[in-house]
Amino acid sequence: MIENIIMTSRLIIFILLLCFASSLFAKEVSLPLGNSLNGLAEYTQGDKDKPAVLIVHGILQTRNFSTIQIIGNFLEESGYTTLRPTISLGIDSRKKSLACEAIHTHTMASDIEEIAHWVQWLKKKHQSIILIGHSAGATLLVAYLDKYENIQITPEKIIIISPAYFGNRPSSNTSSSEIEKARKAVASGQLGPASFGFIYCENYVSLPEAYLSYIEWSQQRTTESLMNISNPVSLLFGAGDKRIDQAWPEKLKKMGMDVQITDDANHFFNGSHEFDLLDFIENTVDS
Repeated sequence: MIENIIMTSRLIIFILLLCFASSLFAKEVSLPLGNSLNGLAEYTQGDKDKPAVLIVHGILQTRNFSTIQIIGNFLEESGYTTLRPTISLGIDSRKKSLACEAIHTHTMASDIEEIAHWVQWLKKKHQSIILIGHSAGATLLVAYLDKYENIQITPEKIIIISPAYFGNRPSSNTSSSEIEKARKAVASGQLGPASFGFIYCENYVSLPEAYLSYIEWSQQRTTESLMNISNPVSLLFGAGDKRIDQAWPEKLKKMGMDVQITDDANHFFNGSHEFDLLDFIENTVDS
């Protein structure tokens, strides 16, 4: 018990020091996204001889989500340039997380295009780029590479943390009946906003076609796209992640992918498992 308290206290102090150090050099960047919207990101210039790292957050969140901050601050303290965009989700210069009950018109395709814009922006400043995604942000990166690999950049490395595919999955409000409801709405021409069960949302208000654009990225499609990425991909899972099929990480490992599974860690690598997360990041970017 005492050892856990000491470890937690050290972790809090470590994170606070990282936040203070990175805040001295970070600046906010605004970028036209080509859809009459502007996107916002936090950019921190690091050592020129190290790759720049683009970090993508999970669904409905922002660049300020705790897991993203911890990863970004750690890399910045280690001398890496980082770019942490907030995916707009159809909202100009979005700064706040989006509620399930908001009207969601954004699609998987629009999210991917925003990542493409940020990659192009970063590419103008840095030749070598590493991509990191957490949760649904990891799946967005997989989808981005599925469309743009060998067209825009050849990332030095791709780091996938707790990937969260869409469609049917454990501990999710996305069910077969909800998916069928959306498909019937599209087939009958009822294209206005409706309420669906989606990931952790019981009342996700979305255009049916927009909703289905995410559902297409099932475990199977995400797996196929992961296998098709030609550049080095490293994946980190928590053995206690209840948001996915818990047999999936082992399946990916047996398929030859570079997979690390951390005992007892959850989807967010909270508490003492943040050290495991940062060790994985450090070992992967420096290898």
